[in-house]
Amino acid sequence: MSVFRSPNLSEIGIKGKVVYETRNCLIIERGDRRSLIAKSGRLFLFRVDDGSSVLVLGDRLIGRPEERVKKA
Repeated sequence: MSVFRSPNLSEIGIKGKVVYETRNCLIIERGDRRSLIAKSGRLFLFRVDDGSSVLVLGDRLIGRPEERVKKA
């Protein structure tokens, strides 16, 4: 996962593995560091197991994961 677009320019290009998710944030593990990235206003690039990439608007991820599943 990487931050493709963000209002906070210092977040653009942050890459890592999503290790935890809150209602409004993603926790990204980057080596021995963890970064808290807000979902709102960001565009994330996720790499899928088959090697393809998917752009996801962070605003579409807002909410607890178990609540998003119910909406689908």
